[in-house]
Amino acid sequence: MIEPGELKIHQASHARYFEDFLKFVDYGESMPEIMKAQVMNMVQEHVHETFADNSEELQQFEQAMEVWEASEKREIQERLDTHQVIEATAQIVEHTPDAKRRMTIGNTSVKGLLSDFGENVHLGKINRRYVLLVDAESIVFEKGVSSIEFYKPDDVMAILERIRQKE
Repeated sequence: MIEPGELKIHQASHARYFEDFLKFVDYGESMPEIMKAQVMNMVQEHVHETFADNSEELQQFEQAMEVWEASEKREIQERLDTHQVIEATAQIVEHTPDAKRRMTIGNTSVKGLLSDFGENVHLGKINRRYVLLVDAESIVFEKGVSSIEFYKPDDVMAILERIRQKE
């Protein structure tokens, strides 16, 4: 079936036929499995370029990857540069243009399209603290009222300087 639908079988003989037939139906990998495989392939390429075979660093990295892979909530690993991440993201977006990504920075949750990373969503560090920059032409607020809706934004350089002075 190409389109989702509902199938009701009222005759036992027909139901038996479908039970026999469904054994041969093969389901492809789910989207999270495909995304995970692509990311893991990119990381493996990076590892083989960076570490010598059978080195202690390689073994430590592989152990860290096993822990990372099994974790429900994962922290940033700081292993790949911007270009490598954008390249890996492009491969995923090629399969699923509307792939979404959710992350939490401090106490703030951010969700958006995976394809926006490097284009409209940027991650950086200032004084060992993470900074997320999101550029857009507009900001829309959902129901409810807050004073932020009336905010006249500061210049980004002034904000970065305030963050730089934090310690």
